[in-house]
Amino acid sequence: MLRAGYAFTHLEELSVDRDFYLGIGQNVWEGHGFRIPGSNSPTAFRPPLYILIVALIQGLAGLKGLALFQCLAGVATVWATWHCGRRLKLGRGTVLAATFVTFDPILLRYTALAMTEVTFTMLVALTTLLWLRVPKSLFSTIICGIAFGITTLCRPSIWPMLPVIVVLGFLAEWIASSKTARRSSIPVRAIVVGLFAFLTVLPWGLRNYYELGHFKITTTHGGYTFLLGNNATFFEAVLHKPLGTTWGDYPVDHPLSQTNWYRDLTDQLNQQGLKSEFERDRAQYEIAFSEIQQDPTSFCQAILLRQLRLWAPIPQGPEANGLPNFVFFGLWVFYLSLYLLAVIGMFRLIRSPEELPKWVWVLAILITFSTIHSLYWSNARMRAPLIPALALLAGLTICVRQSSEKESRSNCNTAVGQALPDDKRGGSHISSGKA
Repeated sequence: MLRAGYAFTHLEELSVDRDFYLGIGQNVWEGHGFRIPGSNSPTAFRPPLYILIVALIQGLAGLKGLALFQCLAGVATVWATWHCGRRLKLGRGTVLAATFVTFDPILLRYTALAMTEVTFTMLVALTTLLWLRVPKSLFSTIICGIAFGITTLCRPSIWPMLPVIVVLGFLAEWIASSKTARRSSIPVRAIVVGLFAFLTVLPWGLRNYYELGHFKITTTHGGYTFLLGNNATFFEAVLHKPLGTTWGDYPVDHPLSQTNWYRDLTDQLNQQGLKSEFERDRAQYEIAFSEIQQDPTSFCQAILLRQLRLWAPIPQGPEANGLPNFVFFGLWVFYLSLYLLAVIGMFRLIRSPEELPKWVWVLAILITFSTIHSLYWSNARMRAPLIPALALLAGLTICVRQSSEKESRSNCNTAVGQALPDDKRGGSHISSGKA
């Protein structure tokens, strides 16, 4: 109801094509293929999954159909978080985790925008649920790998999560081995997931090879995203200005505006004779590394700024303009509560090392995206796929406390039972409750 109420009262925002998903999707629906509007050349600038979804739904049902899909994706995220909590045995913490995802302001806000946040978060949550499936078999691992591959086709930034899982898996199993002899072979499962994820994405790479001349299973958008937050103009216009300054605060005709910077960048790439997307993508990476070498101190400061932007409870720049004070207050309360409970859950997980292997996938999500957005462009909306993982850790806060109380009562009953005579221990004369 929350998502439908917001999405269907903001349909005009859903029609705004910020990232060309609607335009490329329209070209696909009309049979012109993956082409940016106004261009006759094939593109790999955006990943294909959300474009295919937009093409099909918008072509058949228009914006209202797309709004309904976004709502259902949000509901599926809540459902997946709920069942992840059950598989992690969070008890009442399952309700808390699902509640946080239900009311998360970012996921609600982006239900009414034609961007990948809501769909990608749903896929991350569903893939997490598949990873947690019990019993763990080769078949379930293969299904998880296919789901992971589909998720990368929505946003390729999740690819580095696989090596993170391998490292965390070795570490978690080594820590837990002192508590239990059981080992779940997490690194082996992660390798199998990666193999079938690659096979799932292979058609996209082959398409790029035959259409654009380069085999690439990600996109040609990475260089621009990396350069966007690692250039001298950004350092001067945003990084070295008071905290909270954004590029959106500058008029388009200002020398330090993002518009002017992008125009200069385009001229520079054109002067080098770079025409293909792959050449321009590689060149933008090279420019970014050159800028970093010239000013490594600003680069390190920019890493901290990107982390602040990623975790900031309130939005910054034009997105925050005009929001009433009670909305800012609500955002502070919601996210500080979520962060505090997630941190407590993390500490309680550390105190129970035998539980670490079950949480490797959840922890890998947090580590991967935090690291990625330390280097690449970052803002609050990049936090969307992390919300279910944070919510599950927050749910662990309740779960651990309740488990400890039950364990204490159980230990107490056991101790009393052992102290009783043999003819009264555990028999019908004295129940465990009376003991």
